[in-house]
Amino acid sequence: MNNTFYRADIDGLRAIAILGVVFFHFNIYPFEGGYLGVDVFLVISGYLIASFIFPKLKNNNFNFFEFFLRRIKRLLPTYYITLVLSFILAYFVFEPDIFNKFAKSSISSFFFVSNFFFWKNSGYWDESNTNPLLHTWTLSLEWQFYFFISVFFFLGWRFFKNYLKTVLLIIFILSLLLSILFIGRNVSFFLIPFRLFEFSIGSFIFLIEKKTKLFENHKNIVSFIGFFLIIFSFTNFDSTNNVPGYISLIPCFGAAIILYQNNSYVHHILSNKKIVYIGLISYSLYLFHWPIITYYNSFYITELKYEMKILLIVFSLFLSAINYELVEKKIRKLSLKFISINSFFLLSTVLILMLTLNIFVIKNNGLPDRINDEKIKFINSFKNEKRERNNFLESNIDSKFDASSKIKLLVLGDSHGGDMFMAIRQNINNEQKFDIEYLEFSHWCFQKNKFKNILVFLDRIQKRVKQCSDEKLQFINNSKLFKEANIILLSSSWYEGIDTYIDDIINYLKKTSEAKIIVSSKTIFFPKMSTLLLRIKPEKINEINMLSYDIRYKAQDLINVNLEKKLNDMRVHYLDKTKLICNDEDEVCYIFNKDKNKFHIFDGSHWTLEGARYYGKKIDFSIFE
Repeated sequence: MNNTFYRADIDGLRAIAILGVVFFHFNIYPFEGGYLGVDVFLVISGYLIASFIFPKLKNNNFNFFEFFLRRIKRLLPTYYITLVLSFILAYFVFEPDIFNKFAKSSISSFFFVSNFFFWKNSGYWDESNTNPLLHTWTLSLEWQFYFFISVFFFLGWRFFKNYLKTVLLIIFILSLLLSILFIGRNVSFFLIPFRLFEFSIGSFIFLIEKKTKLFENHKNIVSFIGFFLIIFSFTNFDSTNNVPGYISLIPCFGAAIILYQNNSYVHHILSNKKIVYIGLISYSLYLFHWPIITYYNSFYITELKYEMKILLIVFSLFLSAINYELVEKKIRKLSLKFISINSFFLLSTVLILMLTLNIFVIKNNGLPDRINDEKIKFINSFKNEKRERNNFLESNIDSKFDASSKIKLLVLGDSHGGDMFMAIRQNINNEQKFDIEYLEFSHWCFQKNKFKNILVFLDRIQKRVKQCSDEKLQFINNSKLFKEANIILLSSSWYEGIDTYIDDIINYLKKTSEAKIIVSSKTIFFPKMSTLLLRIKPEKINEINMLSYDIRYKAQDLINVNLEKKLNDMRVHYLDKTKLICNDEDEVCYIFNKDKNKFHIFDGSHWTLEGARYYGKKIDFSIFE
C-alpha cells in the first residue's frame, strides 16, 4: 500500500492465504479449512491499513479523500471487471430464478453491501455452488472496515492517542466475544462487528512491533510456529466448523506472529520471488477463481475431476497474472489527480449502466424469454412440485399411530426422510394394516460427540446448543410415537463421517424404543434439475435418464459403502436408496418419467410426489415385517 513500507514477506503471506482459499473452493485435499485464508487476509488488511494511516497522522498529513482514492485506484478496476463479466456470463448460463437472484446480489456488490445481502438471504454454504459473486462479501467487509478504521484512527489520534493500543485491545475482546456469542449464525459470519477482532489484530501488531522486541533470539522458532498455525488451520478444520470464533484465532494468531517477526527463515521463504508473485496477483486470483468455479459447474454439469480442478486453477492463475500486468500495474502508475478526474465519470457510467441492467433483469423475473418454452415449463413446474410435496406432508402427518395397525413405522430424518415417508405412504397396501408417521430430525443431537480437540468441542457445542435443545424437546413431546413404533426408519442426507456416529444414534434409540431399526443410505445427489435442463437440447430430453447416471455425484458412494459396512457389523438393516433410483447394470438413473413427462426429482436430490411414488414401488416391504 505504501512503497516505503513494503515487505515482500507480506505478499508471500498473501500467497499462502489465497492458495488456501483457492484449494478449499476447488476441494483439494487436505485443505478443507482453506477458507480460513480469508481470516488471514483480514489480519493483513488491518496491519497494512494501520501502516498507511498511522504515519500520516503522526506527520499531520492524513487526508480522507486521498486515502479512499488510493483504495479506489487499487481495488475497484479489477472488482468492477469481475462484476461486469459475471453479469454477461450469467445472462447466457443461468435459469430465470438464479439470474434474478444474481442480479440482486450484483446490485449489492456494486455498492459494497453484499455481506448484508448474503446475510439476509442465505448462508455462505447454502449459496456456495450457484452464486459467482458470493465471495464479494469480503470486499464489502473491507470497505466498511476502511471507513471505520480511518475514522477511528483520526479521532483516536486527536482525543486519546496514548490509549490507542488499549482501545484496540478492547475492540478485539468485544468483537471476539460477540462472534462467540453469535457463532453459527449468518450475522456473525458476514457483518463487521463480528470480524473487527481479526482486523484489530493486524492493526495492533503494527502499533507494537517497533516498540517491542519479543522473542528476538528465537524468531526462527516463533515464526515457524506462526506458519504452522496457519497451515494447521487449513488442513485440520472444515466447513462444519463455525467461523469467526475460537477457530479463527488460530490462523489469525499465526498471521500476527509472522507480521510481528521479520528476518527469519520463514520470512526468507515467503520472500521468494515466485511466492511473492502469487501474492501480488492474489487480489485478481481471489476475484476470478470463484466465478470460474461456479460458471464451470453451471455449464459443465459433470462432477469436477481432479485433473480439471488443476487445469482450472492454472487457468485462474493465468487470467490473474494477465489482469495484474495489464490492469492493476498500469492503473497504479496513474497519478491520483488523473484518477480523481476521470474515475468519477467512468465509474458513474459503469454503475448506472449495470444498475439499469440488473434492475431490468429483476423487473422481468430473470428474463425467461432467453430459454426454450418447453424447458421453461419444466422449470416452472418444479415450484409446483415442491408445493405439492409440502402439502402432501402436511395432510398426511398427524403425529399419532392408528391403534389397530399391525405395523407402525416411524420415519426419522431431515427433508430426505420426508421423501421416504412420501414413497412408503403412497405404496402402502391397506390390507397390511400399515401405518406410518414422520418426525423431522435434522441435526441428530442425540449422538455422542467425538472431537479432535477442545476448540472443535467448543465450536460444535456452541453451534448446536439451540438446535439441539429444540430437537430434544420435540423428541420428548413425541415420546409416545417412539414407544408405540414397531419399526424406526432413519433416513437423512448423511454427511461424511456418518459411519463414526451412527452407532451413537442407534444406541440412543434402543434405550427409548424396542422398535426394529432400519437405516437408509445417504441420499443420491444430482446437479440441480433446472441447471441440467438448460444443458440438454429439447429434442434429447428423453435421454436424460441415461445422462443422469454419468453426472450424478459419485463421491457419496464411498460414504454409503462405509455406512453399509458399519451397519452390517452392527446387524442393523440397511435400505439402499440408490438402487431405487439407479440401475447399475443398465447404467441409468430414473430421474424423469418419459410416459408422464414428469421429473422424479425437482431440485438435485428431493423427490417429487410422482418420483416418491415411483421409487416407493421398488422398496422391498418385507423388511418392515
